[in-house]
Amino acid sequence: MLQKVYENALPRLDGKKVRDYCIGKKLVAVELDDGGIGVAYNLNETKNEAQSLPEASEIIGKDAQEIASFMLRDNPQYRAVGVAVSNAAADYDSLSTRVLDAADVFDARPSDVVGMIGNIKPIAQQLEPRVSRLILFDRGNPEGVYPEEQQEELLPLCDLIVLTSSSLLNDTFTKVISYCRKAREVILTGATTPLYPQAFKGTGVTALAGCRWFPQYKEEIFASIKQGACLRRTIQYGDKLTVQL
Repeated sequence: MLQKVYENALPRLDGKKVRDYCIGKKLVAVELDDGGIGVAYNLNETKNEAQSLPEASEIIGKDAQEIASFMLRDNPQYRAVGVAVSNAAADYDSLSTRVLDAADVFDARPSDVVGMIGNIKPIAQQLEPRVSRLILFDRGNPEGVYPEEQQEELLPLCDLIVLTSSSLLNDTFTKVISYCRKAREVILTGATTPLYPQAFKGTGVTALAGCRWFPQYKEEIFASIKQGACLRRTIQYGDKLTVQL
């Protein structure tokens, strides 16, 4: 899947370089030399995740296409940097987007069963009262959620699916999406979400819920991320955008 994202991002990255880069506990951010800023989730699924993140010297001043190719590596942290580069160059102005949170995208009905891969608590809290059942999966926070082994059994029962875009980083996207074939809607959401609609054609994803970052707040964005802030705290310097496929 990330190969398609990379191919779609390449024309937007042509001739650009990485100006700045920062790592936080929850997020990573990249600034390009045209001022564009991209963010992705810092996926912490291994004990030594901080040691596997690329050094700034590997990134700053380098060709943006080269650094974007990090998303093709077999390492979630490098992938995050590569996706952040592609997000910094997305053509937001030409996309048919709406400023919406993922929970507001759904045509949620009282009879619906909703599957959520990645326990995104603000979205879960908004959806749960509106539907008949909410089925949660989360590798990083297993308490109170269903085990990953039950996805194949339970996801085909779901009318609506919320899929965290971190699934692109830990290489679970393709497997999970294969279980969502009966869903009416599948929303890919989170800081990592690449807003390159063509890359997701034919996958079953019906909407991309990602973020756009405002270059005039670069210092504030980077400072927030370096302090370990999550997306909920940092998004005040950007917008949540949704693209319908």
